[in-house]
Amino acid sequence: MNPDAPRPRSLPVASRDRLRLLALLGMVAVWVLPDWVQADVGGVARMESGAVRTGVTAALSLIALWGLATTSLAVRSLRGLRVGTALTDAAIAVTATLLLASRHAWIPGGEMREAWVPIFLPLTLLALLDALVQANPKRVGSTITVIRGGAALFAAIALAVDGRFIPAGIALWLALSAFLFIRHDEAPRARRALEALSLIAAALAGLSPWIQRDLVGTNPTIGPELTWPVYVWCVLAALVVTTALDGVLRPEAEKGPGGPS
Repeated sequence: MNPDAPRPRSLPVASRDRLRLLALLGMVAVWVLPDWVQADVGGVARMESGAVRTGVTAALSLIALWGLATTSLAVRSLRGLRVGTALTDAAIAVTATLLLASRHAWIPGGEMREAWVPIFLPLTLLALLDALVQANPKRVGSTITVIRGGAALFAAIALAVDGRFIPAGIALWLALSAFLFIRHDEAPRARRALEALSLIAAALAGLSPWIQRDLVGTNPTIGPELTWPVYVWCVLAALVVTTALDGVLRPEAEKGPGGPS
């Protein structure tokens, strides 16, 4: 293929992306507004919100889904899809960095958390550099993408071997997001990769109450654990999963007789 030749553009399925954004808006509202359960916190009964019950998995999944959904709706070129995904990864990595630096309870690890900041801060900078390089109108390849994907994968393996599954999972996401785009040099295929990432993120969001319970720990509930906000959260996550699955099967809108506008 001639590197100077115009590359095929990819039209978003706007109705699907808008439905996804509406579902995400609903998930954010359910995540922060209603109380999910009554919990026993040190012998005192307290109401806990979805943010407390789902933790870092839901927070980072929502960041990923918002970034990917807005990229999908607004972008039509391969370069734009890569830039949007890299910026989404930067937002995920910097959020993880801030949580570790502040010793937030969402990421357990005690004093070791400060030692993980030098892992995620460079990954943030690499994602930003990748976005900057990919935004260049001239074709510059995927060297930075390979470097940041390799660094994230190495970090994920090292953290998993040490039994630190939450930070290992974050690093693994950053590696997967980078590597999924390396082999795609056309916008339609890159859009399918974006939809695959959205599918994974939505599934993680739906499972986040149980991931938080099993890997981080939650306060025992007083009364029912499956309340209406939990059901609404899971239904909305399932709706996002459905849109992403449709996106994997049908990643772009059909081009009209006049082609993309």
